[in-house]
Amino acid sequence: MSAPELEALYQRYRAEGLIIVTVMGDGTAVDLEAWADTYGLSTPVASDTAGLASAFGVQSLPTQQLIGRGSVIKATNQGKISDADIEAALAEVVF
Repeated sequence: MSAPELEALYQRYRAEGLIIVTVMGDGTAVDLEAWADTYGLSTPVASDTAGLASAFGVQSLPTQQLIGRGSVIKATNQGKISDADIEAALAEVVF
């Protein structure tokens, strides 16, 4: 899912409590604020300097994880994901 698609998803569900955080791989030589501005993101963008990818079992990029209350991973997808798959996963989560 592209950055603009994630932003659209956030705008659609934010009133229900959806939070999206984009985490760039460790060592990514990107100005994060400029990158977010380029894609019109209003959600946080961070660099993985604390080993979050390893802690959450990320093995390839891109990886999307739907994390519910209490930091419980509800769904994981590695690679491209369709809007329909995202909508189905969100339908199972109570915000």
